[in-house]
Amino acid sequence: MAQIVAFFSLLNVILLIGLIWIYLSSFRKVRAQFTLGLVFFAALFLVQNLIALYSFLTMFMYYAAGVTGIVLAITIVQTAALSIMLWTGLR
Repeated sequence: MAQIVAFFSLLNVILLIGLIWIYLSSFRKVRAQFTLGLVFFAALFLVQNLIALYSFLTMFMYYAAGVTGIVLAITIVQTAALSIMLWTGLR
């Protein structure tokens, strides 16, 4: 189960890098404060996902068995949300 959570967390990192690239490209053209806010939001979310990925890979054996399913569900929901954000940003 830890490998599945780590996979989705890594996928989130990749999606966030894509979002940051899109937002930075947009900011270079528009120079809007809102777009800069999206860059910072995505960057902080990227840091959070990198920390989560690290914890999944190094400390997952310490998680309580009942927490694994919840952590997986949260990570999959994040992946779905980030996928929608990336899809919207590419349009």
